[in-house]
Amino acid sequence: MVYNENFEIHFRRELKRLKLKRYNICKILSCTMPTLKNRIENPGRFTVAEIKKLTDYGFDLNRLI
Repeated sequence: MVYNENFEIHFRRELKRLKLKRYNICKILSCTMPTLKNRIENPGRFTVAEIKKLTDYGFDLNRLI
């Protein structure tokens, strides 16, 4: 559970740093808001392609992966 909470906190910080909203991420990943919420709560469900899209957009996910 701690890993998931840490991921969610880091994800929110990255959103703020990049000045993005969750709906922007949904467009980037071509997913719905409930799907994104589920992925944030369970980070192991992100696909490699989705992680690549996020890192290409500027997300710093290396310290969590």
